[in-house]
Amino acid sequence: MKVLKIFTILFLVASFLGLKSAEANDALKNKILKNVRCLICQGQSVYDSESEFASSIKLIVDRKIDEGLKEDSIYEFLREKYG
Repeated sequence: MKVLKIFTILFLVASFLGLKSAEANDALKNKILKNVRCLICQGQSVYDSESEFASSIKLIVDRKIDEGLKEDSIYEFLREKYG
């Protein structure tokens, strides 16, 4: 019975940490997308834009965060790739 309780607690802690990580990734993604300007929509952030270009950038940023890149590295990647 004690083993079951321990596994339950460990499962709950692991689930909580996973949620915190997902929230942190979403917050980072939104921060980056709000700081990057869409090349199609004049003066509009990628976060606010619905253009195909913005949709592509959103996917790229999401992928780079999943790969473990930090904020500065993602900005640098976008600068190198899209100027």
